[in-house]
Amino acid sequence: MRNISPLLYVFAAFVAAASGVHAAPMNKCVIDGTVTYQQGLCPSTQARKDPTLEELNAAEKKRRAAAASAAAATPREASPAPNPVSSSFGCDGRKYCSQMRSCSEAKYFLANCPGVKMDGDNDGVPCEEQWCNP
Repeated sequence: MRNISPLLYVFAAFVAAASGVHAAPMNKCVIDGTVTYQQGLCPSTQARKDPTLEELNAAEKKRRAAAASAAAATPREASPAPNPVSSSFGCDGRKYCSQMRSCSEAKYFLANCPGVKMDGDNDGVPCEEQWCNP
């Protein structure tokens, strides 16, 4: 039987994989400074150390701080004006609940008109005491 060089074996494995023959994926491993290709996982010479909870929390805190500083450094675009909703209401300068005639009117003003003062607890529901009782 003829001796096949390891390089030819690797080439044949790649050709077989490329031709659609179902072969296990090859892994390129470096063992003692020598590059080898094998179907199994590369052996590890070091024991794997799982991160501690403190290390994971510190990494997450660092990631969040970096994201926050990047967001603060990025200039924000002016928020677009709300899309006007087709309705019988219109922004006419009224700001307070005492100036509204219904809950739906107060909701329209809160959603579409600037400078209104109808949601004291900032929960998104205007005029809770006068018109929009939960």
